[in-house]
Amino acid sequence: MTRAGPRVAAIVLAAGRSSRTAPLHKLLTPDATGLPMIARTLRAITASRAGPVIVVLGHRAAEIRAAASIDRQAENATRFITAPNHACGLSQTLAAGIRAASAYPAVTGALVCLGDMPLIGTDLIDRMIATFLAHPDRPGVMPVHEGRRGNPVLWSRDLFPALLALTGDQGARPLLRQHETGMARVAAGAEITADFDTPARLADFARCFADG
Repeated sequence: MTRAGPRVAAIVLAAGRSSRTAPLHKLLTPDATGLPMIARTLRAITASRAGPVIVVLGHRAAEIRAAASIDRQAENATRFITAPNHACGLSQTLAAGIRAASAYPAVTGALVCLGDMPLIGTDLIDRMIATFLAHPDRPGVMPVHEGRRGNPVLWSRDLFPALLALTGDQGARPLLRQHETGMARVAAGAEITADFDTPARLADFARCFADG
């Protein structure tokens, strides 16, 4: 994918309060190498074919941006924005990212990534982008593991208006249910459903990447 041709933006949602792991914020928690979760997530995304990479901040925005910027290569390849209505729910964080991606005329799709899924690898992202570019008539691409869908999800630009119209804290789940049968699928591993939303799981993350 050249910069002159069709492009797929990556939107990284990093505006949440991380209330389930309080008082710790999961995106600020380091792995075994000392790299904060948000920086670990961005390392894989910025190494992929996705571009632009847009990180949507909200709660504790300055701290999360600083943590993301520890990895200088990832920081230089990233655009940071703040969702003004992030407290109103995930849909508003997503909308801020979609609006930012819409400003790039060459962007034909957006890969919506969660900041707290650091196990997602560059290979999966690139395979999803390649699948989308090979099937531009599809509403998007979703990864599947043992029949179960997960994240990230890649959306066609045709659905940007519908993504902007979402409300509440469900993100794009209602839209995914509506378009699931038409989505292209990419085989993936268990990482697409792995999260770190509890103190115990956050402790598990702190032991990840011990071998680099």
